[in-house]
Amino acid sequence: MTDPMSAFDALAGRIADIERRFAGLRDDLTELSATASDESGLVSATVDATGALTGVTFAPAALRAGTEALAELVLEAYGRARATATEQVEERTEGLDATLGAGLGELFGKPGDFSALGRLEETIGRLGRLDGRLPGSPA
Repeated sequence: MTDPMSAFDALAGRIADIERRFAGLRDDLTELSATASDESGLVSATVDATGALTGVTFAPAALRAGTEALAELVLEAYGRARATATEQVEERTEGLDATLGAGLGELFGKPGDFSALGRLEETIGRLGRLDGRLPGSPA
């Protein structure tokens, strides 16, 4: 296993890289939306980055489809819009979780590896100092 202090320094560097990548990500995701139509093109749905429905439009012919058919068209358009939004979010956040996760094994070792326990207090102190450098929680 790597020295806990060296691993911690490497993890802190990874966190700094992630912070840089996150710099404009929140605004980008706030502005993200996806619009998709059902297969017939009679209904379009728009969602935000979380998949919340923000708009629905109907072609005049959609209103003649009947309530059950119209509901199916809305659900199909909504599902397609959510899938598109999910793809866009994944593209923008690709690799962020893996970048951070890779450093955790180096810092804490594998399950059952207790070789770092002797320096645990020092590592915890460094984690506390790092906490002050991390961005605040999202609003």
